[in-house]
Amino acid sequence: MGKLIAGGDSFTYGSELKNCYKIQEDGSPIEVYSPYAYPALLANELKLEYVCAAVPGYSNSAIRRSTMDICEQHNDIDLVIVMWTFPNRYEFKFDCQWEQITLWSIEDNVEGKIKKEFRNENPIVFDKHLKKLQKERESGISDFAKSFYRHVGYTDYWQYYSSLVEIVMLSNYLKLRNIKHLFTVADNFITNAQTHAEDPSYKTLLDQSNKINWFLFPYNKGFYTWAQDEKFPFATTHPREEAHIEAANLIYEHIRYLGWIS
Repeated sequence: MGKLIAGGDSFTYGSELKNCYKIQEDGSPIEVYSPYAYPALLANELKLEYVCAAVPGYSNSAIRRSTMDICEQHNDIDLVIVMWTFPNRYEFKFDCQWEQITLWSIEDNVEGKIKKEFRNENPIVFDKHLKKLQKERESGISDFAKSFYRHVGYTDYWQYYSSLVEIVMLSNYLKLRNIKHLFTVADNFITNAQTHAEDPSYKTLLDQSNKINWFLFPYNKGFYTWAQDEKFPFATTHPREEAHIEAANLIYEHIRYLGWIS
């Protein structure tokens, strides 16, 4: 059986969907990828084995890295689907450990920031975010993040440029392996990234990314933005099953339009 490999963050992983937690022997919950996320539904429709390379909270750099790593472990890959995330996330390796920093990493009022972003209460999700951010403050990652965002990471140029590097790199890797791939986005950054085209280095990446097979949701939106605007039900910060079902249907029809299936 051929395989569908999906890369992305929590939207692809299926955070807060049905069957997204498994109870461990000590009674505590651990998050697992959901069979109700859009790529799992799509793989089922296409009769392909599903391999999830997505990890909640990942940056675009981590998405590229993890997708390439998973692809290296598999043959018979029929399709790779990647949902790129918010470009203001970044990945660095501290003490031999990959870490993701976000705008939450620089917040002093951690608990208030999390609660402000949540649409609905969920103590499991809240505690997970709180522990990560507290660890960042204790380890000094938060201080590093504040300096990085102040000098580099806050600029939309660097957000888009660094994300385009990852996108083009992964597409070129998949082309070298003759693997069909379809890219989409969580927010509208790939549309917004059309700015800065006057910069030669930026334009080079932009021109390459425009040659990739992209799927955008109606009105050129990303999944998260589209689900918000269409008023699909949400958990804390993630669309529920209804949005994933519709997303899988839309992507399936797009793949059929491309002639990749009969």
